[in-house]
Amino acid sequence: MHGSNWQAERKKILARLSIAIYKMSDQQLISLLHLFNDLDLADNNKRFDGSGLFTKDSDGNKNRQLLIAHFFLLINQLSEADLLKFMKSYEQKRFAMLREYPRINCNFTLDLATDDRAINCYARDISASGVYLETCEAFTIGQPVSLCFSLEESRLALKLKGRVVRMEHGGVGIKYESISSYQLEIMRDLINRLDDPDDSGEELAGGR
Repeated sequence: MHGSNWQAERKKILARLSIAIYKMSDQQLISLLHLFNDLDLADNNKRFDGSGLFTKDSDGNKNRQLLIAHFFLLINQLSEADLLKFMKSYEQKRFAMLREYPRINCNFTLDLATDDRAINCYARDISASGVYLETCEAFTIGQPVSLCFSLEESRLALKLKGRVVRMEHGGVGIKYESISSYQLEIMRDLINRLDDPDDSGEELAGGR
């Protein structure tokens, strides 16, 4: 790759990693660090065990920031070949994490909101990365939306941001824009329950 093209590509990669890493849980950061250390890099000195930076005291947040800063320092020093190798492993790991929560058929109501309207619709299938909704409302690809639903009437509503990525006659596919580790745990609980025949009689409530 030519020098100028590679510098532009490097900036894109680092910007993408920055957004993803700052949203990761502590455990996900440690997992990513292990992924980095397990790679057969050209410079084997670029190894760093940052798991000890996560402490339970009042400096925990500061230590987290130190880990992120040191991690980016290491990545910035990687050669083109090593950075591309790391990104390939990162994408495979990210895909595997999403596949841990497969798409499950479902049938429950939820509230969807856009800038100009609020819609109550049915979810037909759901995964940790998105949901397919049954609706005759008009949308556009890339349109931002907000979703709100709860597992039970007694539980707090789960609120997610997303974007329209697929449109069909009578339905629309939504991909979550971002999802926290807490929301992912709730989503995993939902998917596990939907996939469990013993819980099939338990209805889910739309957010209000």
